[in-house]
Amino acid sequence: MFPQTILTAETCIQQQFEEFYNQQNIEEQCTEEDLINLHEAFLANEGQEISELQLQEAFRTILKIHIPNDEFRTLFKKINLRRNGYTTWDEFITYLLLEFQQTDTTLQRQTLEPPLTGEPEIQRTHHRSAVCRIVFCPEVRPDRTWDFLQGCYLTASRDGVINYWSLDLEYERSVQSTNPYLKVCSTTITDMIVLPDIQILCTSSSERDLRFYDTMARKFDLRVMISSLENAVVCMSYYFSPNIKENSHIVLGDMGGTVKVMSFSSLQKGPFKHAPRHDLIHLRYEAVARGELQGMKVTEFKNIHADWVRQVGYYGNLRAFVSCGICSDRSVFLSDATGTRMQYIFNVAKGVSCFDFCEEGHILVTGGPDCTVRVWNPFVPNKPNCILQGHHATICTLITHNGGKRIYSLAKDKCIKVWDVAAQACMQTYNGLPSELGEHTPMSVVYNSITQKLIIASMKMIILTCEHVINAEISDGYTHTKPVSCVLYNTLYKVVVTTGLDSCFIVWNPWIGRRLYLCKNAHYKLVYGERVPIEITAASFDTSEQFLLTGARDGTIKMWIFHSGNCIRNMSIEPQCEITSITWLSNRILCTGWNRHITEFADTEAGVHKKNWETRHTDDVLCTAANYPQALATASYNGELILWRLETGQPYRRYRVNNPTGKRNKGEIRNTNEESQIKRKDHIVEIIFIFRDANLNDDTENNPVYTSDDEVSKHQKSALSFTRIVGVYAMIFLNVRPVAPDVGSLLLSLENGMIQVWTHHPAAGYLTSFSAIHMLGDYVMSLATDPENQYLITGHTAGYIKVWLLSNYVLPHPPKVSIALLKPKFPFLWKDRIDGRAKRAVRNQPQPLLLSSVRAHCKTINSLQYIPEARLIISGSSDHTVRLWTLNGRYISTLGTFRPWSTLLPNTWVEKYFGSYRLPPDIKGVGSFTTMKVLNGGQIPQKTEGKAEEAEMLKEVPEHERYMLYGTRLSSPKLGHYYKLPARSNAYGAPPILDSSLAYIPVYTHLVTHELQPIMIPPVPQLIQKSVPTLHSKIKAKGVSNPTKETQSKSSH
Repeated sequence: MFPQTILTAETCIQQQFEEFYNQQNIEEQCTEEDLINLHEAFLANEGQEISELQLQEAFRTILKIHIPNDEFRTLFKKINLRRNGYTTWDEFITYLLLEFQQTDTTLQRQTLEPPLTGEPEIQRTHHRSAVCRIVFCPEVRPDRTWDFLQGCYLTASRDGVINYWSLDLEYERSVQSTNPYLKVCSTTITDMIVLPDIQILCTSSSERDLRFYDTMARKFDLRVMISSLENAVVCMSYYFSPNIKENSHIVLGDMGGTVKVMSFSSLQKGPFKHAPRHDLIHLRYEAVARGELQGMKVTEFKNIHADWVRQVGYYGNLRAFVSCGICSDRSVFLSDATGTRMQYIFNVAKGVSCFDFCEEGHILVTGGPDCTVRVWNPFVPNKPNCILQGHHATICTLITHNGGKRIYSLAKDKCIKVWDVAAQACMQTYNGLPSELGEHTPMSVVYNSITQKLIIASMKMIILTCEHVINAEISDGYTHTKPVSCVLYNTLYKVVVTTGLDSCFIVWNPWIGRRLYLCKNAHYKLVYGERVPIEITAASFDTSEQFLLTGARDGTIKMWIFHSGNCIRNMSIEPQCEITSITWLSNRILCTGWNRHITEFADTEAGVHKKNWETRHTDDVLCTAANYPQALATASYNGELILWRLETGQPYRRYRVNNPTGKRNKGEIRNTNEESQIKRKDHIVEIIFIFRDANLNDDTENNPVYTSDDEVSKHQKSALSFTRIVGVYAMIFLNVRPVAPDVGSLLLSLENGMIQVWTHHPAAGYLTSFSAIHMLGDYVMSLATDPENQYLITGHTAGYIKVWLLSNYVLPHPPKVSIALLKPKFPFLWKDRIDGRAKRAVRNQPQPLLLSSVRAHCKTINSLQYIPEARLIISGSSDHTVRLWTLNGRYISTLGTFRPWSTLLPNTWVEKYFGSYRLPPDIKGVGSFTTMKVLNGGQIPQKTEGKAEEAEMLKEVPEHERYMLYGTRLSSPKLGHYYKLPARSNAYGAPPILDSSLAYIPVYTHLVTHELQPIMIPPVPQLIQKSVPTLHSKIKAKGVSNPTKETQSKSSH
């Protein structure tokens, strides 16, 4: 029976997965003719409206779609946005578009934050004039591959000074490119390229020459100089193949519109090999063109542009070079190196000033004086694939990113635009480049694809971070760009809505991990015509779960059709008054915030009517909880708890959580019976209660009543009235429990780490409390429970999620609990050799029973939601993530992750079928033994790295150090203070003269060596000396002439 039962369960789950994957939307099950007939059915009814029963019958007869009654009732709620029981054709078509939107993959390309974020880093160039070229010089590996992880940056200015920079853009040294034959005036550099595979640097100048420098072993020696070119070279490019047998190419563009291609073999540095006794090879260009420079072949393309050649480049995938010029005829020219196989000409009316070719996406992007970016197929020059307009100045630099899906364009007015090629739209316009870059100076750009850094050089060097790089070793990705403020689960649409301090709300499908909709800048204000986002601090659904309410830090409230992002109403409580909670009841919206009272909005068809309830709180209201239709509870920062009747909007009980059993606080509230004076200083509050009605307090001995300030001395007043503020940060009603004096129905989370249990029965109040502290300074920030109120889920400021058993807690007749039945479900209950911190904290606290404790986030958990159908916990934290967990504490995934998502079933417990559990990367190294045991399902956790090293690695990088990838150099002393280096000698030898005539420098020939001292023979030990006569006689018998000498040699060995 047992194996058959397991087989049946597996078959049932497999069948549920098949049904889940085979689900079809309405638009997939009907044809165009069916929709036309359904439209006629709408028009035939009075008012062109159809009731639920009529629509269900139309589905059966017209669309031939049979849906069960319960499922169709849910479907009609989704369609009927007006909530009047009748739907129109427009509402039906809107729902069909919503279904199509859920399958639209273009929504996944929306980004949470713009690509260019953060302030630009400004750095000195160490040049006297503007930088005319910045390049990256990689270190080529033996297999002739390279990347941006090894190498250095070089900058060149017009005066010939070339600076070397480290990978962290730290200045290293300077060299200068000069013409050895130019004695009168200084040279002017026009461009610079590096030949990293043969360690050569080439500069071009206005003297119509090319200078090739040997940079091996930190040298900068002029090896080859080509002079007397027809026109000065203004742009250059170099290409080398990973296959050393293929030729390398130098492409030159000059002022006359001519392009020259120099081809040579890289074997043994080709034509740039240093010949002994020839430190400098000086040739005229005519001689090089005739082949007098051994190994180099020159191909000329005469006057292919009518103006200067603005940019050239050679690309191995095309096996061709590309050049451009600002001319209407032959704006872009594409040809192979010999000009015999293929040639393509692109014509643009005002010419092209820059281009970029994406070898991965195989697209050619051009920009020019017409301020337009064009995307071409390199082999279809007649018409561009798309045209991107929006710049207001000449485009000077283009960079393709992410396989050609994204384009960065820089114009002369220092405006950077980011383009989405697939959507053919501008994603971001960045105008944050500082004025220190220069006003009319040319700009040179290099892009590091590994670190996602855009480096712009002119009078200064500007470092921009193009996109946030996620380290897969310490993160699964992020849900929001700022802390998550609220997480909601919609049972009607079975989606999750998350809101954050980045002013975004996102709709997620948690079952397949897909983002359905992203609304950016949901709340904003206009500052000088620019939208400035405002943080979302509270959110709630309406009772029908068709609309979403969001509250912001400036006191504004917006009503949304959340699955389409349409804002239908705007409200406000007070200007610049943060909203802390929103409760949407039947046709009523109750909001609380820093204005210390409840604001009610009556939601009617005619509009929204505003009304303020009586002000009873003396400090900011932090949280609310509703038990419809009976009571509403509000709690403030100074620990006040007030219970209100929802029918009348009047308070009927007022308590202070720091003195819950005080009889004075249990009296009924009257309008004029109490006066309070509050003074806050460093979390200390001075409260003086003056009661004029003696009938409010019968026990004058324990709670004396003061009728005037004169009866209380200053010392008595200061001793009695100074009380520690204990704020209430979370609150929840146990709605299933009956309203009785001895039944706990309201839970409050205090700042001191305690959770108090209250009843909202008029005849009672505080019942008991328990500690939920995990460590010093920890307290509960969010609460959640299941529909049956069997479990309490707490989210802590230390990042922990704890599950408590409530089925037998604060009840007059609690049921019995079997620990044996709970242990298989919750590995936390399994016995440990040494109890962890979580178990030690509740060792003397029998109830409520702690079922699970796991470190879920590295920062505060601000919001929790529980999905009972799947037994899933959803947590939103200040670490910008929203994560999914099982009830027993196992990690599933993070919403917005870049990792593959395992499909979940909406109506099946996840523990029954899910097996792709993982460990959160940021918790893996800092989690305790208990956390690792829970995350591994009770198995013995594997040995992890030390917490100190992992915590050090997880530290946030400051803003001014984000451009650094490899860190700074080691500071002295490198070995700490445990080892003292010997004092250095002041006598330094003369530096050796290196022989640079060879292809490599034989360093070993220059090493300083010293003569060896003669080895001293140690004396013979006495023990051996005693045995020498005996040994001598034996050796003599064998014919050895000198036994002593032989014995000494043996002893020495």
